Amino acid sequence: MWLNGLNLMDLLVKKLFSYPGRDFKSGRDTFAPFCKLDAKLNHPHSAYRTIHIGGTNGKGSVATKVAASLMREGHRVGLYTSPHIFDFRERIQINGQLISHEAVHRHLSHIFEEDTESLSFFSLLTAMAFLYFREERVDWAVIEVGLGGLYDATNVICPSACAITSIGWDHMEVLGNTLEEIARNKGAIAKSGVPFVAGPSAAPFFPQAIHVQRHNPYDLENQEIARAVLSTIGVHNPKGLKEKPPCRFEWRGDVLFDTAHNPEGFLRLLEALEYHFPGQKFYFAVAFSKGKDFQSCLDLIRPHAQGIFALRGDHEKLVKPEELNLPIEETLPEVRPLVVCGSFYIMNLKPKKGRETLGDWESDDGILSIQKRGE
Repeated sequence: MWLNGLNLMDLLVKKLFSYPGRDFKSGRDTFAPFCKLDAKLNHPHSAYRTIHIGGTNGKGSVATKVAASLMREGHRVGLYTSPHIFDFRERIQINGQLISHEAVHRHLSHIFEEDTESLSFFSLLTAMAFLYFREERVDWAVIEVGLGGLYDATNVICPSACAITSIGWDHMEVLGNTLEEIARNKGAIAKSGVPFVAGPSAAPFFPQAIHVQRHNPYDLENQEIARAVLSTIGVHNPKGLKEKPPCRFEWRGDVLFDTAHNPEGFLRLLEALEYHFPGQKFYFAVAFSKGKDFQSCLDLIRPHAQGIFALRGDHEKLVKPEELNLPIEETLPEVRPLVVCGSFYIMNLKPKKGRETLGDWESDDGILSIQKRGE
């Protein structure tokens, strides 16, 4: 029995999602197989200029700002980020438009003709992004690191510029138990002779880099990092710096969504709240991925909270809400003002029926709506 295109597409995507998200324990073991796949695909990323963005926090926001600014210069720009919130196609965009279902089908079919046994979900998506950007003849591709840098699949590229947005405590089981070890791993994306920008918390570890000063709120800091990156490639008056991905200090009605998920991210979120709303306390609805230092994050927000609730998400990577020792909510609680934070995996939760605070982020034609807010 022949499969129609839709059924085959479903099977290909199902196969894609059967791969491990990332092989955290043996990144060095998966990098070599990815390099082999990249060679089999004839190094598609060599067909366009690239910019590489890494760091503990802020890398997705900086990548989005750089891509938006290049687009406003008249370029055709690919953007590869992770993780996604609603649809895995959010990770692969050209000029703000998500990769089509047809292109996913086409490139997955191509990739699965090769040996992919030792690869991960992230590695396969990286290969798909590189192929898609080559096929669509982009001028630039802005590439966000997935995890760390040294053994990340994206580290096969030879960028025109790169940046480390921040260095903080996260993924220590993979990157190391000191900030120096974490910085060493992340800094591996820096290439000899390539302009290299370091955000404020990264600057002490990279004296050779172009340094950016600390700013508050944190989106201003991300803007300045993006500005510095763009300046190294000759864009001195960028127009896209206020663009940001969904759920980065984003209000939907009277609910604020933010992807802060580690102590440094929570600290910057709280600084931004104090900047915009001096002295005000908020309700917080939180969930955390397994392995995160959720206790430190909760300790940070308690002095700023009217109340804290644990959300029960449906993602397998989330800590069970019972472990947080907080009142548990199945959906967004009715209390306001409410801040939803702690994990990417709860950013798609809807409010209770009757409270319209979460709008659609993707239109039918696959255009991702990026919220624009002035400071």
